[in-house]
Parts: sequence; C-alpha cells; structure tokens
Amino acid sequence: MEENKDTATPIAESREEREIPEVASDNDTPSVKDSTIAEGKSSEEIDPFFYLKTDEFTSEKFKIEILNLPRKFGFTQLKKRLNVTLGLKSHKIKAPNTNYAFVTFKCEEDREEAIKKINGHLWKGNKLSAKIAKPAADPLLKKRKKEEADAKGPSEKKSKVDSEVDDTPPHIRIKKSVTPFWDVPYEEQLKRKTESIKDVLIAIATRRDVRDIFMEARKKYDGKCCELLPIIQSPVLEGYRNKNEFSIGKNVDGKDNCVGFRYGLYKDGFSTVGSASHVSILPESVKTVVQLFEEFLSTSVYRSYNQGTHEGHWRQLTVRTTRTGEMMIIAEFQRRDITQEDINTEKSRLTEFFTNGPGKSFDQLTSMYFVVFDSGQGQSDKNYEHLFGEKVIKERMLDMTFQISPDAFFQVNTSAAELLYNQIGDWCNIQSGEQTTVLDICCGTGTIGLALAKKVTKVIGIEMCQQAIDDAKENAKINGITNVTYYCSKAEDAIVNVMRSLWTSNVVAVVDPPRAGLHKTVLKSLRNCRRLKRLIYVACNPNAAKDNFIDLVRTASKKLKGLPYRPIKAVPVDLFPMTPHCELVVLFEREGEEHNDSDSDIEMTSSGTKNSNTLADINTVDSSNTTVPPNTSDISGSTENVKIIQSNDDKKSDGETNGTNKCDQQTS
Repeated sequence: MEENKDTATPIAESREEREIPEVASDNDTPSVKDSTIAEGKSSEEIDPFFYLKTDEFTSEKFKIEILNLPRKFGFTQLKKRLNVTLGLKSHKIKAPNTNYAFVTFKCEEDREEAIKKINGHLWKGNKLSAKIAKPAADPLLKKRKKEEADAKGPSEKKSKVDSEVDDTPPHIRIKKSVTPFWDVPYEEQLKRKTESIKDVLIAIATRRDVRDIFMEARKKYDGKCCELLPIIQSPVLEGYRNKNEFSIGKNVDGKDNCVGFRYGLYKDGFSTVGSASHVSILPESVKTVVQLFEEFLSTSVYRSYNQGTHEGHWRQLTVRTTRTGEMMIIAEFQRRDITQEDINTEKSRLTEFFTNGPGKSFDQLTSMYFVVFDSGQGQSDKNYEHLFGEKVIKERMLDMTFQISPDAFFQVNTSAAELLYNQIGDWCNIQSGEQTTVLDICCGTGTIGLALAKKVTKVIGIEMCQQAIDDAKENAKINGITNVTYYCSKAEDAIVNVMRSLWTSNVVAVVDPPRAGLHKTVLKSLRNCRRLKRLIYVACNPNAAKDNFIDLVRTASKKLKGLPYRPIKAVPVDLFPMTPHCELVVLFEREGEEHNDSDSDIEMTSSGTKNSNTLADINTVDSSNTTVPPNTSDISGSTENVKIIQSNDDKKSDGETNGTNKCDQQTS
C-alpha cells in the first residue's frame, strides 16, 4: 500500500536508540490544551513527541525527505550515492516508495550538509531535492491518544476485536504473544511451517529475473525451485529455550517492577508486562529465578524504566541456561540522575540477595552480570560487569563442550541445534581422505565449524563480534581442536582476503547470517571463488534470505561474476516449537566447471573497488603465518595453531539480532 507523500515516515532506529516505527502525520502533534491535562496527566504521559524533549539520542530529530528519486534504484545504490558519492554521514535510510526516501543523521550539522549537497544533485537524469522531515510519534503514546479520543465518541467506535482482547485472561494473552502456536497440535505446527517454506521456494522459482532458470525444477518439484525434504522435528517441545529476555515494567493492574513479557511489541503500542509463569517453552528453573528477581525488585527504591517517558531505572533481565544445569543472569539498569555510589549500593544489594539472602537457596545460579546504561547509550555499547560466580556458562553439545559469554550467540534450542548441525555435516559431503576446507561465515562461538573440524582439513571462521571470537578460540582449546582459524571482522571485509588464503582442493562454505542476510560483497566473493563448489545456507528468516538466494543463482554478468549456484535441496528445521518460526537449510552447488579464470582474479571490497591486499592487511593479532597453508600432518598438534585475527576497523559489534548478529526468534 502506498503511503501518503506528505507523511513523515519514521525510520527504525539501531541499537543506539529506541525504535519508533510508526507514521507521524501532520495531525499527530498534540495540543497543549489537550483535555487530558485537566484530568491530572502530565504532558509526557500524553504527548507522542515528548521523547524529542529528553536527553535520549534519537536520529528522528535530524531527518530529511529526499524527493524526485529515479524510478528504479536499489537500496544499496541509494546508500552508496549518499555516503560515497556525496560524502554524507547518513544514520538510517528508509525508501518506502520509488521516488522518495527518508534519511536520518546524528546531528544538525550533518543534516544541513545533506540538504545542501542533495538539492540540485543529478542522479540518473533526475534532479534531486531535499527538505526537513517531521519526526515520528511515539507509538505507545500515539495509540493511547487515539484510544482516549475514541472513548469520547460513540461506543460503536470500539471494535469487536478490541473488546474480545480485553476479555482474554492475561496469561492467555502472554501465551499468544510469546508462543502463538501454544494451542496448535505439533503436527499441525509442522504442516504450517512446511507450507510457509514452500511459499518461499515457490517465490524464488517464479521471480521474473530467474524464473527461466527454474523451468524444469518447477515441473519436477511442484512449482518449487528445488526438492523440499520433510521438516526436521524438535526433540523437545517444552522448556527448550536457553536464552530469554524479560521486560521489567507495570502489569495490567498497575503494579510496578514486574518481570515477564510484554503483551505485544512496544512499537505496536504495548508497554504492560505479564507473568511468564504459564509460558511452556521456558525451563522451570528460569521461571523460578524470574520470581526471585521480582522479589528482589519489590525491595528496590528504583522503578522500572519507561520507554515513553524515559523515567525509571530497571530495564531488562536476561537469563541464559544450559543442559548441564548452569545459569547466567544479566540485569540491565538505566543510570539517569543517580550517582555511581547509588548504583554500587544497588549492585551490592542484588549480590547479597542471591548469595546470602532469599535467593541463596537457588543453587542453579552460577553467574551474574550487571549492565548500566547511560543517557544516549545503545545496546551495542553494553558493558557487562561481572558480579559473582563464573564468568561463563558451559554447554554440552555433540559430545563437545562450549562456553557461552553474556553476549555470545548460541542457538536457543540446543537439542534441535544438534540435529541442525548434523544435517549441515551430512550435506558437506566430506569424502574420506579428501583435503577439504570449511568456511564458517558468521560463525558465532564456532559451533558449526567445530562440529565439522574433526572431519576436514581446515576450518576458517568469520565473525564480527569480538567476544564470540574469544569464545570460539576457547571452545577450540577446550575440545582439543587445532585446525581452525578465526577472523574478527565483518564478513564482507574479510571474505576477499580469506578466499586468497584457501589452498585445499575442495572448499565448502557454510553461511549462517543474521536475519537481514549476507552482504552483497560476500555473495560476490562466494560466486568468484572457483574452488567453492558447494555452499550451505542456514536461514533463520527464510523470507528475508530470498534476495540472497536469487543473487546466488542468477546468470553471470559484469556486476555478478562467476558461475551461478543451483539449489539442490532444502530442509526446514524446527528450532522454535510453539512459534511460527523455523530455520531453513538450503544446499547450493555450482552449475558447472568454471571456464573464465579472470573471474576469480577480480575481487571487490565492500566499497566496490578492486582489492589487491594480502591477508596480513586485516590482521592485528598473530598474522605471521596466516597465509601459509597448515601442515596436514600437524593438525592434531598443539592449540597454538588456533589463530585469532581482528580487523583494524572492528570492535565489538551490535550485530543484527541479540548481541552477535544472529536472530533470536523470541516474540516477546
């Protein structure tokens, strides 16, 4: 549906600022004479734009609208035009229509410079113009304002759906929010997920620019682009989630400092919190520690943090567990207007509660962290302060031990993840005696690569989160695996040089990217690597991965060199029972042998320029031997062969999903 051209469309903020994804029209600005003031409500409680008056950073304050854009352009083209060609410093870009877009910046100076440079700029024959755009309304306060207005009108205005939702018991509403399939038989859940994957594969096979490629496949596979194998079921349906993030806020009765799940997303206007005690996918130990933490909060002088008014302090509780019985909790706290001494006192109280107070009897808690947020600080800037216990928790999977740090990615369903990794191993098609290198792209804590390491000659892992790389290194040591090398970098920055370091006859790539998928530069490099004949793509968001799939299969061109891949088969893996989500694993193989040697010699950097750098150019640690092929006879040698290499440009990354750029499929 096309949006109103005069509407100031909000841009979803990064982890550096809170998300305000609704639409703010000219009529959204609240009047100071709003009658709710007379009812005793403060302006921050009813003003959808009050967040603009706080100290919290939001790029909505520095937004512009670009007009008269070319009829056809890609998001990447627009971003490059703004940031590279014009040298702007855009923060967020949203192009809801083909002839206009909204862009935000981090300061007024950057916005003014953008307007100056964009006005009159010619792009594809179009003269662009730019103007200041209005910020978006806070979705929760906007919803409340609308509800109050509706309440003053005829009762018929209230929808039937609203009245039905109001009558639903709170615990059922939480179940519907967190586990939408809670009342659906498991066989039916699997059928629905399979149908959704079929839709994805059919959509790929019928895309206009590649549908001729799949003419035979559509006939053979009932309209799909490849064979679809039966969904792999989760071995466990209840209590499987090993990572859970709980909101802290008021419940439906107005009681503060409740710990649980929201009844819906904040961007949809939901802020109240309901108990998680009836959510079946949570382990019982998690429910217990949540109740204990809520008991502690009842003794705290500090209230829950309100995203609308930016008042309060307690933000979130994260609980991580393992099948070995270990547990880590992470408490998040907003500093606001209190001293460090006050915060230290609260940390001491929390530690005392679980070591000598009412929480002492709960012996499953083995690690606790505390995170303090300052004004304007985002999720990517989290500083984890260890309060007591072990600094990591450890999990057993596939007869190996993995350590998990506070922000490291680990699949939320360990038992189902074992089946996922076994499937990946089977599809790698590793032949006995064959020298094989596995590229583990977006490797996280190294689980996939380490699970395959004993079967192959070499594993190379790429991950942008430093803590995850540190965990991967330690996991290799713990399990006595020495034929691994890790690169701490964005995949698109490291992949070109990594490709040049490959030396074995057979190379298999396993890509497990964040929800947004792989960067186009990574896809180009994967196409250009002649020795790469087999690629396994693990998609946590199959719909979002469709464009990646298309780029892998489309016919070679000047922009996309190298022989294309073809999807051979796909299989869904249910890691998330009681929800609509599942992982999709797709096996791609080369269409044929590479004939143009020059294709592999033209490597492009993420900025689109030719790259002739060596592997050592991105190394800051242990770069001495990285371009030398490992001696296969020394694979079982000392752990000194485990290399950790960090890009000069990359520090700890916020990623695309929780902590380490993976999806975390929790709908709370």
